[in-house]
Amino acid sequence: MPIRRALVLLALVACGALSACGGGDDDDRSDDATPGPSASSDPTDATSGPATVELPSEACDLLSAEDVSDLVGTKVKEGIPTSGPTTSGGEFSSCAYASDDPDSPADTATIVLYPNLDAADQGRGEDAQPIKGLGDQAYASTFGSVWVYVGDISLFTQWYSFDGTDEENLPKSKALAEAVVDELT
Repeated sequence: MPIRRALVLLALVACGALSACGGGDDDDRSDDATPGPSASSDPTDATSGPATVELPSEACDLLSAEDVSDLVGTKVKEGIPTSGPTTSGGEFSSCAYASDDPDSPADTATIVLYPNLDAADQGRGEDAQPIKGLGDQAYASTFGSVWVYVGDISLFTQWYSFDGTDEENLPKSKALAEAVVDELT
């Protein structure tokens, strides 16, 4: 059963990361919050994607395993870094901190930095709920995840516990986001 849970978690994280990588022209950000600087492409060049920036840090360099453990209330292992190209341009940087609890080995904290605002725009679903006072703008999304606009980058954080509900996981995802925003600003 633990392998099945791990595969489900991996599929959820991969789907979230891949869906956020896409480039789109829709800007569904709410007008009641002040977004970060625009990262839109030059309107005269229809083939280019959104402007990208160099990430200020690798995701795993932002928080230690001890920091993440304190934020989510569960001991986690050292973060495992991943990076790669996004369909909207530039390279993302992610870090996954797996639970060190033998009873819940598939529980995972995830931090992903994207080099443009397009990822957060694409991650916004119909069920997105605004979070005030976090970054330039933020919202909660599916599976207890949090998306934040920080300057010209998109930040995704999530604590996912198979035994927890979205309502239980969301405060931990938000705590991760707050800590990462503090490190980035």
